[in-house]
Amino acid sequence: MRRVLVAWSVCLVTIGAAALPAVAEDVEVHPSWDNMPGVPVIQRVLDVIAQAGLASSVGSLLVGGGMLGLGRITGSMGSGNRAAGYILGGGGGAFVIAVGAKIVTWLIAPSTVHAT
Repeated sequence: MRRVLVAWSVCLVTIGAAALPAVAEDVEVHPSWDNMPGVPVIQRVLDVIAQAGLASSVGSLLVGGGMLGLGRITGSMGSGNRAAGYILGGGGGAFVIAVGAKIVTWLIAPSTVHAT
């Protein structure tokens, strides 16, 4: 009995969801930071976090390079593998931080073109 009740509930919700676009009016959304309080503080916090992330990525690159050199001198294969992970992780982190803001701006740009 419970399965039949669940099946009927799903059917009714599906029919309601299918009929909803026919009844709903057009809704326009224009995301903006213009009237939000504290925007300069949020921007400053984001800048500091991005700078700390870039510094840690550069640190990871330097540590990985040092470990790679030390691993080559001593002949340690494990050190070389771990160093490669540090180097790739640092480079990937720096790339994500540097390109992340551009990607978000690119994704938001189409919605700001239609703003009135």
